[in-house]
Amino acid sequence: MKRLFFALPLFFTAFTMAQDLKVMSFNIRLQVESDKENAWTERKQDAVDLLNYYHPDYFGVQEALPQQMKDIKNGLKNYNYVGVGRDDGKEKGEFSAIFYNTERLDVVKSGTFWLSETPDIPSKGWDAAYNRVCTYAIFKDKKSKKEFLAMNLHFDHIGNVAREKSAGLILKKIKELNPKDLPVTLSGDFNLTDDTEPIKILSEGLQDSFYHSETKHYGPVGTFTNFNVNEVPKERIDYIFVKDLKIKSHRHINDRRENLLYPSDHFPVIVDVQF
Repeated sequence: MKRLFFALPLFFTAFTMAQDLKVMSFNIRLQVESDKENAWTERKQDAVDLLNYYHPDYFGVQEALPQQMKDIKNGLKNYNYVGVGRDDGKEKGEFSAIFYNTERLDVVKSGTFWLSETPDIPSKGWDAAYNRVCTYAIFKDKKSKKEFLAMNLHFDHIGNVAREKSAGLILKKIKELNPKDLPVTLSGDFNLTDDTEPIKILSEGLQDSFYHSETKHYGPVGTFTNFNVNEVPKERIDYIFVKDLKIKSHRHINDRRENLLYPSDHFPVIVDVQF
């Protein structure tokens, strides 16, 4: 009986661990030479080192240009990605791609749609300044065999109408892409604080992991730093929303590079969730 008593917790611990999922959202800041000491060429290794250290099961990137996508892919072991450039649906322009750990996750289905009136083709929506996209994948967890829908996006930074319409489009697409009503994760740079209408719209159908974590949020409240190391950011514009997942922890990663500068002008958001 003692042997059985001690074996059961080990079994359940292993089973529980198999259900945990580590998700990250990371606006890596596009390559701009005028950033000088904060240009991608100066900080790409630090960004890759951060990703290798935290080792998320999947992470969504924003502002990633084609060369940056290659740098991240080449710097990580056993990761692949889904996603396309927002300008031509292929390799041109910024990606809002999803990188995933190939040892942990299989892709069942994936794609990209545009945050516009014509989501199936490269396009700029409503009053947006740029083309904006959302990349998605239905993943299967190799350990538990459970499936979930992951989405990653970057809302426009100017168009108020575009951001509100995009929020409605996201909720519509979740229903279209998810007929099995699988659990959902939605990561991204939303360029909005949580008192704005688009975030309120999304919060009606999804849980903001910042507020629904079982353990208290860790790290600065804000996520956008503009590379300023002398002020603690107060504005939270990067989010991870979930549906039908238990949120175990939520953190904004404010790690610095060896020269005490930041790896990006946004703090990565990382959450631990459980099926």
